[in-house]
Amino acid sequence: MGSEKVRTTLNIEKYLMKAIKLAAIEEEKTQTEIINEALKKEFIDTQKPKNKARKPLSLVAGLFKAKEPFDSVKLVKKIEDGDDH
Repeated sequence: MGSEKVRTTLNIEKYLMKAIKLAAIEEEKTQTEIINEALKKEFIDTQKPKNKARKPLSLVAGLFKAKEPFDSVKLVKKIEDGDDH
C-alpha cells in the first residue's frame, strides 16, 4: 500500500471519538494513525478472506420478538444520546 494521503471530513460518533483520543494518548500516536490502523484491520487485513460474504439481511432480520412494539430509530437515538433508560 502506498503512503498517498487523502484529506476528508467524517462525522464520527462522540463515544468513538473519545475512544480514539484515549487510544492515541495511551499508544503515543496521532488520532489519524489510530483511525488508519483500525480501518486497515477492517478492510485490508490479509488474514481475512478476500471475498467474505455478508449474511443477507433476510437471514438476520427478525431474530427476536419484542414483547411490545417500539420505534427502533427513536431507541437508537436515545442510546446515542446517552439515555439508555
